[in-house]
Parts: sequence; structure tokens; C-alpha cells
Amino acid sequence: MDSLIGTLSAVVLFLAIIGFVLYLIKINVFSSKIASGESSNKQLKKLNNLNMENEDLNKEIKFLEDKNRRLKQKIEQLKSVIKTLEEQKNQLENSELKLKDLRYKKDEALAMLAHDIKNPASTIKNFVELLESYDLNAQDQNEILGGLVEVSTRIVKLADEFSNIVAEEFEPFQMKKTKTDFYKTVESIVKANKVKADKKNIKVRLYQPKDDLYINMDEEKIKEVIDNYVSNAVKYCPENSKVEVVTNKDKNFVTLEVTDNGYGLTEDEVAHAFDKGTKLSNKPTGDETSSGLGLWIAKKIVEEHHGKVWLTSKKSFGSTFAFKIPID
Repeated sequence: MDSLIGTLSAVVLFLAIIGFVLYLIKINVFSSKIASGESSNKQLKKLNNLNMENEDLNKEIKFLEDKNRRLKQKIEQLKSVIKTLEEQKNQLENSELKLKDLRYKKDEALAMLAHDIKNPASTIKNFVELLESYDLNAQDQNEILGGLVEVSTRIVKLADEFSNIVAEEFEPFQMKKTKTDFYKTVESIVKANKVKADKKNIKVRLYQPKDDLYINMDEEKIKEVIDNYVSNAVKYCPENSKVEVVTNKDKNFVTLEVTDNGYGLTEDEVAHAFDKGTKLSNKPTGDETSSGLGLWIAKKIVEEHHGKVWLTSKKSFGSTFAFKIPID
């Protein structure tokens, strides 16, 4: 009996222990489930937070992309504006340069005209002084009157050109070329300068063919060149000198040479004689004046006719001023 009671007691104790152990296991499992549920909630909460942050980032990225696109558009607009401003600046600079160039050429043209009027005006003065003498026959008087008419016509044309320049109708150094008798042009200028030469006892001789030579040229401008050469020879030669005007024609060009036996020029003066403003060492032998523009003007006119000017001289042995222009 005692042994049975002991056995039952042992069984009850064993069962109690097993029950306690099962209870502990159940509690542990329940606790694990609770802990696992809490961890899932946290993870869901974190995932929700991450999704919200991601959405915020996407919104910010889109905002920045839109802002960047607008900035790029503004930059392109600014580039276009800058390009337009640069083009306008270049146009203004070019216009300013052109205006300065036009003013410079206008001043040059005025200086040329002022110089070109001086020679025919001086010739008129000489014609009038000659008319005042009492030993002229009818033929002499008619020749002088004819010379006065021709020279006066030149002055009127030059005055018209001067008026156009002042009235802002200036066209830089335009040649008005027509078919003109070159020999006749030379002859008229030599005649006009003989009056002044006679006053200084200077012999002026013209050597050229008697026939005609029509070439395409600006008659008034070429007259200025010839007048400059011949009048300079008379102006700088002493009394009792000799001046020869010679024309030569080859296949393509006509050449005019004006040779004097005056004082001559140095090598340095020969090298710079056709430069603007050059005044040579020789002084006028009468009451004439010098501007230093005549030979420079002659060079410009001849070159506009596709020709060439040159000079040969030796100190104390006279000078030869020459030019040539195409016949055709």
C-alpha cells in the first residue's frame, strides 16, 4: 500500500512537472507570437515611413527637374539676347568705322577740290593781266577769251562738285569716264599755262601727234593731273628756263612726260614726292603758293584710271614728271 501510494505520488509529481513544463512552453510560444507581431508592426511602420520619404523625394526631384528645365530655357533666352546685342554692337562699330572713313574721304575730297580750284583761278588771273596789255592783236585776244571761257567752265564744275560735298551728296572719288580726245586735252592745258610761263620768260613746248586719240577717261580729272605737272614745272623753274611736254603712245598705254631744266630734286625727295602733304625743298620762283597736295592728288587720279605715275630727277639738272594710262 505504501509502495502504491509512493508510486502514485511519484506519478502525480511527474505529471505535475510535465504540466508545468508544458505551461512554460505555452507561455513562451505565446510570448514569441506577441513579440513577432510587434516586430511586424514596426517593420510595416518603417516601410510606410520609407514610402512617404520616397514620395517626398520624388516630388522634390520633379520640382528640381522643372526648375532646371526653366533655368535652361532662361539661359538659352539670355544667350540669344547676348548674341543679338553682340551683333548690334558689331553693326554699330562697323557703322562708326564707315562714318569715320566717309568723313575722312570727304575731308580729302574737299582738300583736293580746294587745291584744284587754285590752279585755274590763278590762270584766269594771268589771262586778265594779259588782256590789260595794249599790244595784243585780235587773234591774241580771241585766244585769251577762249582760254578764259574754258578755265571758267572748269571752275564752275569744281564749284558744283564742292557744293555737292557740302550738301552731303558726296560719293567718294567717283570717276566719270567718257571717250575723250587725250591730245586735245593736253593741248588745252599747255595753252592755259603758257600765259603764266610767258610772264617768267619760260619756254613751254608741246610735242605730240596732230591726229586724235580718244580714250575712256574722266576728262576733268586728267586735266587736273596734266595741269598739276605743267603748272608745277612753270612754278618751280627760274626765269628763262625751258619746259617740254611730250606724249607717247604704244599699243596699250598713252604716256605724258613733263620735263624741265630747273633746280632738280634729291633722291629722298624723289622717293616721297607723291606722298600726301610732301613739300619739296625747291621754292616757287614767282608769287605762287604750295600746299603739298598736288602730286598726291595726281597719283590718286591716275591710279583710279588703272595707270601709273613716276618721277626722275637729279639735283641741279632738272626733273621729269610722268604718268601713263590705258588707251583701252
